[in-house]
Amino acid sequence: MRRLSSGGSKSFLVISLLVIFWALAVASRLLWNGDVYGLDFRTYHPDGVCYSKFAFDFAGESERGIKEINETYQRIGSPSGGLPSSTDEARLSCTGIGLEARVLYPLLSAPFVKIFGLPGMLVIPALSWLWTILVPVGLLVRRGQYLGPAIAGGLAIASVTVSRWGVANIVDPLLMALVASTLLFLPIFRPPRKWDILGLALLAVAGALTRQSFPIWIAIALGPWIAWLLMKRNRTEHSTLRNNPWNLPLLVLTGTSLVSWRIVDSIFGPQNSSFVINSWLGKVTSAFNSAAPEVLQQIPSAGILRDISATSEPLTEIATETPDNTLNLLNQLWQATSHSLSLAFEVIYTEFGQLFVLDRALVILLVLAIVGAWRLRAHDYSYMFPAVFLVTLALGAVNSTVGINFRFQLSTIPFAILMAAIAIGRRVEKLKETESENFFK
Repeated sequence: MRRLSSGGSKSFLVISLLVIFWALAVASRLLWNGDVYGLDFRTYHPDGVCYSKFAFDFAGESERGIKEINETYQRIGSPSGGLPSSTDEARLSCTGIGLEARVLYPLLSAPFVKIFGLPGMLVIPALSWLWTILVPVGLLVRRGQYLGPAIAGGLAIASVTVSRWGVANIVDPLLMALVASTLLFLPIFRPPRKWDILGLALLAVAGALTRQSFPIWIAIALGPWIAWLLMKRNRTEHSTLRNNPWNLPLLVLTGTSLVSWRIVDSIFGPQNSSFVINSWLGKVTSAFNSAAPEVLQQIPSAGILRDISATSEPLTEIATETPDNTLNLLNQLWQATSHSLSLAFEVIYTEFGQLFVLDRALVILLVLAIVGAWRLRAHDYSYMFPAVFLVTLALGAVNSTVGINFRFQLSTIPFAILMAAIAIGRRVEKLKETESENFFK
């Protein structure tokens, strides 16, 4: 009983300190914000104009919302320029730009904007930031780990990147919290349960109503699922597939997220933000359309690219036999591809450059998470972090927005906290064991 009481006191202390630290971080963001090294660290962002309008609409305060949004954005000097003063024109300005499907954040924010006005749009993101920290921390303190979760959670609060997006009127903090909630329904530290399926399905649906995120939901379970198969390769193929504890999570998250995505697209229109891919497809289509019919006829029906890859001849020899018009078409295709790849690389390069310059706390958290994932590589759940991290990097690259400051990678944070906390805990245990051995020598 005394041990239980001691553990409960330590858990309460860790959670309380993190909540206090988070409250101070939120207060500092509200008091001090603006431009930092050319980046918009304000609490109200251009993307948030329409989210805020939707929330006021749900609250039945459309006219008040337009007035307050315009006054606030003019005061802070935002480049978005606010909304048209007419209710109908304001509605049209937020229609057809791919935001109508992101209804969950404005809907949850409606009660808060009813009470607090536009600052109410910051309530859900701030609470999402806190929830993202408390979920992995809570899982670990229940297992008797305290120092690791306290440090990892503190780093997630100290991060200027996470705090920048955690107190802003955008949808990404809410998605981060929804992703963090999957830790409550996944077979981590315990066998799977039947009602986990419902929880994961609801989270995936909620994610589809927050932003286009189906690759993240798939990656959460796919990484551990593949890892479990590879680590259990000594079993027969039939028993390995049947006994994999990640079968149902993978099936539910994949199926629900894909179906939800397609339904949302069919109702609200295409929500795909893969601008690099869309730009590449547009340039390729334009190149083929601009090519003369005789040029296209010169390309074998099976596809010139397939023929080139199948032959053992050098590309230069093939080029000498290829008509000039066809070479021009191939050159356009190569230019479109190289431009898209260079833009994607520039996005990733800039992301990490900003990270190392602006946010050492997040760098430390990610390094500790990588160390934790490596040390726990024998456990399937450790592969959630690298899987989601790589997917979010890819999503940021194909979005093509340079200098977005790790916004697309927010969904990695709960898994980074989990892995970093375990890594710290393992290190502390080793130090204690070493000290104990030295004491008895």
